[in-house]
Amino acid sequence: MFLRVSTLLLLSLFFLVPEAPAQNGGIEKRQNEWGVWGSISFDAPTLIGKTPDARFGEIGLRYGRVLLANDDLAFIWTIDAIPVAVLSTNRFTIVQTSPTTFTLQRDRERTYAAGLSPIGPKLNFRRQKMVQPFAAGSAGFRFFTRDIPVQGAARFNFTYEFGGGVQIVNDNHRAITIGYKYQHISNGYHSDINPGVDVQMIYGGFSIFK
Repeated sequence: MFLRVSTLLLLSLFFLVPEAPAQNGGIEKRQNEWGVWGSISFDAPTLIGKTPDARFGEIGLRYGRVLLANDDLAFIWTIDAIPVAVLSTNRFTIVQTSPTTFTLQRDRERTYAAGLSPIGPKLNFRRQKMVQPFAAGSAGFRFFTRDIPVQGAARFNFTYEFGGGVQIVNDNHRAITIGYKYQHISNGYHSDINPGVDVQMIYGGFSIFK
């Protein structure tokens, strides 16, 4: 639902501005974007997912296509392949310290994953300038090495995210991206247990448009 609404909003914004011919610099219609990025979480809210104190990081490879461009805006569709992702959550175990006493011990448990996000609408503002603010959304899946965030949930999880940031594009069409995103991880109730994970993340990347 989020992706359908966000895509319609982005396209509506695009058509508010008339078509313009491509110019040197910035990004242009029908260009391809090839890039790499990394992200790391700094907070784990419980608005949708209910797993507190989670930590999450990813490394991704990106392909994007500039589908539409006008004077000020560019609509880009992105596909991200994620070869490495790591989720760290609390694990609680009961440890016997004497014949009659027990203590609750907390450790961090890391779980690795890989996945794909093939649905990625992205809108760049000021597309002919060097500094381009953008808004973006994405959806896909991650396959973890064990059930997350707790045993009995699922290894296969869906993801969706939304956010924005700044893309700095030079005259050679090399770009540096700095951004923020809110990401949700959930098994979509194909398991009886579905606590879900929410993370706020910062990320950076490097791209080439050609």
